Amino acid sequence: MKNTPIRISKSDYVLGQKCPRALWLKKHRPDIVPEKNEVVLARGTAVGELACDYYPGGVRITALPWTADAVAQTRAAIESNAPAIYEATFATDTGEYCAVDILVNNGDGTWNIVEVKSTTHAKDYHYIDVSFQRYVLLHCGINVRDCFVMTLNSEYVRHGDLDIHGLFKLWSAAGELQDTDFVASQVARLHEFLAGDEPNVALSKSTRDRFYPCGYCHHCWANLPKYSVFNAFRNPTADKIYNKYGADLHNVPESEYADKSCGRLIRAYLDNADIVNRPELQQFCSRLQYPLYFVDYESIQPAVPMFDNSRPYQQICFQFSLKVLYEPDGLIEEFGYLHQESGTDPRPGLIKRLLDCCGDSGSVIVYNDTAERVWNEQMARDFPEYADGLLAINARMVDLLEPFERFALYKPCQNGSASIKRTLPAFVPDMTYEDMGICNGSMASAQFMDFMTGKQTPEQTHEMMLNLHEYCGQDTMAMIKLLDVVLTYCN
Repeated sequence: MKNTPIRISKSDYVLGQKCPRALWLKKHRPDIVPEKNEVVLARGTAVGELACDYYPGGVRITALPWTADAVAQTRAAIESNAPAIYEATFATDTGEYCAVDILVNNGDGTWNIVEVKSTTHAKDYHYIDVSFQRYVLLHCGINVRDCFVMTLNSEYVRHGDLDIHGLFKLWSAAGELQDTDFVASQVARLHEFLAGDEPNVALSKSTRDRFYPCGYCHHCWANLPKYSVFNAFRNPTADKIYNKYGADLHNVPESEYADKSCGRLIRAYLDNADIVNRPELQQFCSRLQYPLYFVDYESIQPAVPMFDNSRPYQQICFQFSLKVLYEPDGLIEEFGYLHQESGTDPRPGLIKRLLDCCGDSGSVIVYNDTAERVWNEQMARDFPEYADGLLAINARMVDLLEPFERFALYKPCQNGSASIKRTLPAFVPDMTYEDMGICNGSMASAQFMDFMTGKQTPEQTHEMMLNLHEYCGQDTMAMIKLLDVVLTYCN
C-alpha cells in the first residue's frame, strides 16, 4: 500500500520554491517551527476580510481550509452560482490544496482568482502563490479565466469613510504566472523531497533572503560564527566566498577582501582591534551647534489608514522624547509627548508640542535620520500649517548614525552592524534595554496599536504608558551617551 503523500498548501508551495529544506523542516520538525508573528497574521486577516467588500454579496466558507467540509461548502456555493466565494477551498487527489481568498464568478461559467495581500505592491512570490492556486483549481475542474493579486493602494489617502475601491488595487497576473506543467513538475519535486530524509541544501544568503526572511536560520545557520562571510560580504559575493572557503573568515585569503569596503571590518575582526578615525570624528563633531536637541519618535504603522490625511502603512508618530543639552557638560532638560486619547490622530498634538520644545537654533540630533527626517516631511505635507516649523527642524538635523555607519568608530563585537542596538552595548556596556517593560520599537508600536484600537484594559494602558515613557527616554539618553563616546575619541 502506497504511503499517503504529505499535503501541500499554497504557502507550502511558495516556501518550497524558496528552499525545499525549509519546507521539509516545516513538515517534519514541528519542534523547531518558528513562532508565528501574531501582529502580521492579524493584520493580514483584517485586510483580507476588508477586501471582501470589494466583491459584496459573496458566500464565506466557514470550515477550516484543509478539511473536506470546506471543499463541500465550496462546491455548494459554486452550484448555487454565488457571485463570489470567500476562502473557496479545493483539493486534488494527490495532496495539493488551497483556499482562494476571493473567487469571483464571471457569470459565464468561468471564475477569477483574487489573491489578497496586505502589501502595497504585488511581488514575485505572490504570483507563484497564484500559479499554484490556478493549478489546483484546474485539476478540480474549475474553469479559471483570469488571476489577480489584490494589494493595498499606496497612493490612497483617507478622507472620511474608507473608500474600498480606492483603498485596494488589482494587479493582473497575466504574463506573470508559472506554466501549469512547470507547477506540476515542482509539485512532484517537493513531494519527492518530503518523502525522503532532510535534504542537504547548501547555505545561501540569496536563498535565505529570497521572497521573505527565512524562519529556519536558527536551525540551519546555528553553527556559523557570529561574524561570518555572510555578515561581511554582500550578495552575490557572500555565496561565492562561502562556496569556496566556508563560513569562517579566518579561512578567507586576504586577497578576497583587501580592496573591498568590508576589508577593514574583516581585519578588525581577525585582529580583534577597534577602528578609530579621529579626523572623521572631529569633522562630524565640528558640525554640532549648541544647544543640542536629542530627539526620538515612536510610531504606529496601520496597514489600513485610520485617520484623515494618512495612507496605507504610513508611519503615524504618537510619541517623542526630547533631551536638551544647552552647553558641554551642562545640565540636561527633558521634554516629551505621548498621545493619551485612544482612536484619535496623535499627530496634531505631537507636532504642536515638538515645535514648542525645539527652539529655533541648535543641532537636532537623531540616530538614523531616514526615519525622523521623512516623518517630519510627511507631517509637513499632511499638516501644511506646520510645514515651515517641521522643515526648519529638518534643516538643523544631524545624524549620529553617521560616524558609526561610516565605521569611523567601530568595535569587532558589533559584527558589522551600526544599529543603536549594537553600538550602544559595544561602547556603553552598562546601559541596557534588557528587563525593560518595552524593549524595542516593534513592541512599542504593537502595544500602542492595541491601545488605539481599544484592545487594552485601563490597567494595561497605565502600565504601557509608563513603559513607553521609560523606553523612548532610554533612546534619547543612549544618543547622549554615544555622542559622549564620539567626543571622547575626538581628543
